Amino acid sequence: MIQTMERFYLYLMKKEKTERTGKKQVGLEVTVEEKELAEKVAKERGLGFSALVRLLIKDEARRLGIL
Repeated sequence: MIQTMERFYLYLMKKEKTERTGKKQVGLEVTVEEKELAEKVAKERGLGFSALVRLLIKDEARRLGIL
């Protein structure tokens, strides 16, 4: 069973690599609690996690006068 799961995981990884969107990714190091909080906030705003992060960055840039 483990071997089958490993093969399935490797299949998914290969599939992901071939379906690249060309978009850059940013990794965030967060605690479990921070991730859960961010996901709750995103859900309440009707957004996905990535959309929430983009929105917060733009809002902060506007507040600082960068945008």
